[in-house]
Amino acid sequence: FEVTARGEPGQDETVLGRFERATPAKRLAQSTRVLAPVYIGLTGALWICLLIGGERAFVAAVHAMSTMATSGISSIGGLQNGASGFAGEFAVFLFFFFALSRLTFSSDTITSVRPGLRSDPEFRLGVMLLVGVPLVLFLRHWIATLGVQDSDDWRLALRALWGAVFTVLSFLSTTGFESADWQEARDWSGLGTPGLILLGLSLVGGGVATTAGGVKLLRVYALYLHARRESERLVHPSSVGRATGLGRRIRRQGAFIAWIFFMLFAMSLTFVTGLLAIAGQGFDSALILAISGLSTTGPLILTASDTPIRLLELSDAAKMIYAMAMVLGRLETLALIALLNPSIWRD
Repeated sequence: FEVTARGEPGQDETVLGRFERATPAKRLAQSTRVLAPVYIGLTGALWICLLIGGERAFVAAVHAMSTMATSGISSIGGLQNGASGFAGEFAVFLFFFFALSRLTFSSDTITSVRPGLRSDPEFRLGVMLLVGVPLVLFLRHWIATLGVQDSDDWRLALRALWGAVFTVLSFLSTTGFESADWQEARDWSGLGTPGLILLGLSLVGGGVATTAGGVKLLRVYALYLHARRESERLVHPSSVGRATGLGRRIRRQGAFIAWIFFMLFAMSLTFVTGLLAIAGQGFDSALILAISGLSTTGPLILTASDTPIRLLELSDAAKMIYAMAMVLGRLETLALIALLNPSIWRD
């Protein structure tokens, strides 16, 4: 909302203040009446799809709620251990798209001049990552074996491609479910455990005002627009930007507030990683724990490294630091700083 606001960063615009006179309780009640049927209905629809796929009722309910909440919680150790197989994974995969953009289920956020999901920069950027990252992992198989005779099975290739596509979208939505074919995708690409890719996807996160965590796709898009414009000015210093209206706002004020959040996120990541290192964790495990907590992607601790990190084996100090990182990652950093700023307090 800060990225697309017409007013100055951190300030409300009175022209667009629809709820300026409404009490917080009334605003909460209005939002609940609108969104509760949507979330309950989507969760129920996914639950039914998993049941049709052959999953047990309780496991299907847990996975359905976990998918819509992007929490990655599972009662059987992951979606890959379920009984629904490919049908269940495909159903969950389709519901992951709700975490890429709020426009998939609501129209209360405007992120482009033209309405519609096709013009939404968040959804388009998420689809680009969904196509690009698995394609790189898939094509690396032939790049790594260049000049080597290799008889490829097309069924194995399709399984590897599906495992990469599902897992990439899962971690981009900060859910963290693995596909049953993720091992095939790792073996196919020859990268072993592509932990840096999963960490990067979790840092980017999903869409604004969704249950996904991370930096959020809209902030990444705003920084991209600003970087592209600055590159154009390096080549042609007297050039005039082509964007109008909302695009210019995102590129200027939006990029400014997105950069502030990105730097705060990076500082928080550095601070949490340092505290975990002081608590006795190695650099790799400290970094994975910090990104997992701040991006609210719990399964990262099991999949991002060769050796899974067991929370039960952490010291009490490391557990407290990790808990603090999870709380900080669920809150918006800018809102937290605003609460601590005495200049905006009221009598």
